[in-house]
Amino acid sequence: MTSLITGHPGLAVDRRSLMTDAWDLYAHASLPLRVKQRLRPAGSGMELIFPHVPVGARVLDIGCGSGLLLGLLAKQDRQITGVGFDPSKGAIGLAQEMAGHAVETGSTLSFERRDSREEWPQGAFDVVTMVDVIHHIPVAAQREVFDKACQAVRPGGVFVYKDMGLEPFWRATACRLHDVVIARDWIHPIPVATVEAWAAEHGLVVESGELALRALYVNEIRVFRKIGASA
Repeated sequence: MTSLITGHPGLAVDRRSLMTDAWDLYAHASLPLRVKQRLRPAGSGMELIFPHVPVGARVLDIGCGSGLLLGLLAKQDRQITGVGFDPSKGAIGLAQEMAGHAVETGSTLSFERRDSREEWPQGAFDVVTMVDVIHHIPVAAQREVFDKACQAVRPGGVFVYKDMGLEPFWRATACRLHDVVIARDWIHPIPVATVEAWAAEHGLVVESGELALRALYVNEIRVFRKIGASA
């Protein structure tokens, strides 16, 4: 793992606690789905996102799937107002049920079924997250979706981008095969240098960068800060 700038150590978490929280959050789900959510923090490098999400933040999670990231933030006492959307009816149904079990955390979570190429939730957000999403979007629409993500960040706010890396080649190949088998999708990852260039056009500067190697997977994480009022 390489790092450009660290986040806020006081807000750090470890993978083991996230796996335990994921197991608790989806106690209502079928055993295979519950196990899937528990295992996700182990290979995704998700714990590296948490130091960049302040307590009380308004958070937008693009392509939220079953709501795991927002649910874990709630379980970690971040007291967030979390909004997530995803095109999968089944995933959003699971997220909405999970949100009902997370009400005691002090966070407010809401989830909607919508495609990233449709109209997005209104307003600017303190934190916008796009985790393992862009490679599933058709190449012709990737730039449009990325631009909308940047525009959703308030001045001084944070955009957290995570996606599969392209190096080393064997790990990148493993990620592709994983998505072919699990998601039945031939993915289209973007070089992280291109992501940084696109973000810069929206006044977003790199605040931290991580290359997280987990099992067979390679995760590129970039945290951008939108130039403007102080966070």
